[in-house]
Order: sequence, then structure tokens, then C-alpha cells
Amino acid sequence: MKRVLPLLAIVLSVFMLVGCGNKEVVNDTPDPVVKEIPVVAETPAVAGTPVVAGTPVVEGTPVVEGTPVVEGTPVVEVAVEVLPEEVIQPLEENVWVKYMIQPNDYLTKIALQEYGVVTMWRDIWDWNVEVIGSNPDLIYPFEELSLKKDAADVEGITVCEYEAYTVQEGDNLWCISKKLYGNSYAWIVLLRDNMEVLGNDYNSITAGMVLKVRTEL
Repeated sequence: MKRVLPLLAIVLSVFMLVGCGNKEVVNDTPDPVVKEIPVVAETPAVAGTPVVAGTPVVEGTPVVEGTPVVEGTPVVEVAVEVLPEEVIQPLEENVWVKYMIQPNDYLTKIALQEYGVVTMWRDIWDWNVEVIGSNPDLIYPFEELSLKKDAADVEGITVCEYEAYTVQEGDNLWCISKKLYGNSYAWIVLLRDNMEVLGNDYNSITAGMVLKVRTEL
């Protein structure tokens, strides 16, 4: 009996060991809970523009590509120099008028009469050097000079009135001028007014030719 007890204890121990080996091992550690991460739509990145968290977006402010916006950076105002508008002085409107030299005229007399300044004779000479020539003291009556005047001082253009004259046998420009204008030197006026008929040759006048003559000089 005493031998049986130890053997029984050994058999029970063996059964217990076998039973423990076949027992299912249950892991009591809970599975980790995996939270779903929300999918955020991809924000298009602006090339070269770093995104600074917390930078307020000012509506209407243009975003310059490649320029980082740094929060708290003071805005430096650039002073733009405003130039005054160019003051354009209005140019005096000058016109050219014709002046016919009268008998006993001379340049200083004409300057005083037309401009009120005697020294303007030199300007008159410069403007008409081709007509007067190199000697300003030698001018001829009934020649025409060009005078520059302010348009405001010119009252108007005098229109010459003409009448027809038929050349008689033996007439020439000298005698016609003496007869109609009272001065033989006025022949130059007849020649100038009848260039289309006579040309530059005052000797081309012939009897029966019709010339236009001024009603007054």
C-alpha cells in the first residue's frame, strides 16, 4: 500500500503536466485600438512660397510668387518722387506780312513805324537781305519786304483790288506806271502783278496785251 501511493502521485503528476500542455493559451492583453486618421485633401503648394503657420491672409493682397511672407515684418513704404508737370510756355504765333517800300522810306523809318523800335531795322535787313542786298542804306521804292509780326497785332490781310488795262501802242511799264500810279518806279509793281503774262522780261509787253493794275498802291 505504501508503494502504491507514491506511484499514484507520480501518475497524477504526469496527467497534470499533459493536461497543462494541451490547454489553449489565451492572451489577456487587449488589442491596441487603431484610430482612423481623417484624410485631408492635398493643398496645392505654391512653388517657392514657404507656408508660415499663423500668418494672417489679408484679402486683396497680391501674393508674389517666391516672396516669403514673414509674420510681423514691418512694411517699408517707398517714397515715390512726384515730378511737377512740365510747364510748356505757349509759343508766340508769328505771321509774315508784306510791306511795300514807299518813296523816301529807309529801314530805320520802317522799323519805327511798324515796330516802334528803331533798332528793329537790323532784323528787317536780316529777313530781307536777298531783296535789299549788302547795303541796308540802299532800298528801292515799291519793292516788297517781309516783316515778322505777332498774329495778335495783325488786323487782317488787305486784299488788293485790280482793274484791267489794255496796252497801247508805244506803251511800256515805265510810262504806264507814271500814268496810272503817278510814279515811274512803280513799274516793278506792274511786273510783279503780271508775272503770268510778262514773265521776268519787262520788255515783252506788246500792244493789245491786257494787264491788271491796282486801283491803289
